[in-house]
Amino acid sequence: MSDRGVATRRLDVRRRVVEKASAPRRESPTSAGAPMVAGYIADMTAQLESMATAAHLDLLAYFLAMARAEGEAASHVDIAAASEEAPLG
Repeated sequence: MSDRGVATRRLDVRRRVVEKASAPRRESPTSAGAPMVAGYIADMTAQLESMATAAHLDLLAYFLAMARAEGEAASHVDIAAASEEAPLG
């Protein structure tokens, strides 16, 4: 493939990524799967945090701890919001 073809392909891919990123979301952040996804992310980042700590990558461990805490908070907040919206009966 020529350099021009590669450049054109990159522009096409970049254009699609920008269009997708700027398109309105179809689901709200509090959709049914959000608490599970947030919990999964919290679990994964906790494991990555331990690896970074063991490797003495302190700044990376700090950022992973922040991501873990945010995931835990999001999973609990979303679960609480879903339970408040659920009809009793």
